[in-house]
Amino acid sequence: MAGKRFPLVLVPRYSTYAGAGDFTTIGMEVTPFVSALVTIWRNSLNGTSPTCTFEFEESTDRTVWTTCSGGGAVDPGTDTEHLVSVELKKRYFRSRVKLGGTGVAASLYAVGYFTARTH
Repeated sequence: MAGKRFPLVLVPRYSTYAGAGDFTTIGMEVTPFVSALVTIWRNSLNGTSPTCTFEFEESTDRTVWTTCSGGGAVDPGTDTEHLVSVELKKRYFRSRVKLGGTGVAASLYAVGYFTARTH
């Protein structure tokens, strides 16, 4: 069926991450899909000089990762949902949350759907 959509949960509602660093999801097989539409959200950040960005990456081998088209670093802002549309061109897909600052902590989510390729 052309353009059929399938649910996607990268980071469940309301996951909490703490400490500066990168938090990545597992690389999932996405060859049946042409794109992902992801809603991202975060609360107000705690800590000193805190930062938070979401990134979306793809890979052919789950070793070397590149940014998806449309998936550059995005901070949705405090308590604001932001919609990100990424094009899937490689076999694997994952998300990355980057937290920066001292004593940083955030509750957040990344959910949406995949769109199937047409054959």
